[in-house]
Amino acid sequence: MLSALIILVIGIIIGWNWPQPPWARDAQNKVVAWIRSLLSK
Repeated sequence: MLSALIILVIGIIIGWNWPQPPWARDAQNKVVAWIRSLLSK
């Protein structure tokens, strides 16, 4: 589970600067918000 999360985060960082379809942008925003909520605890 943790390795899948790490791979997802790396993929988001790599793909950050390329154009994204709306669904990918929404998914990215949800993941970023979730990670920020975990880090702020």
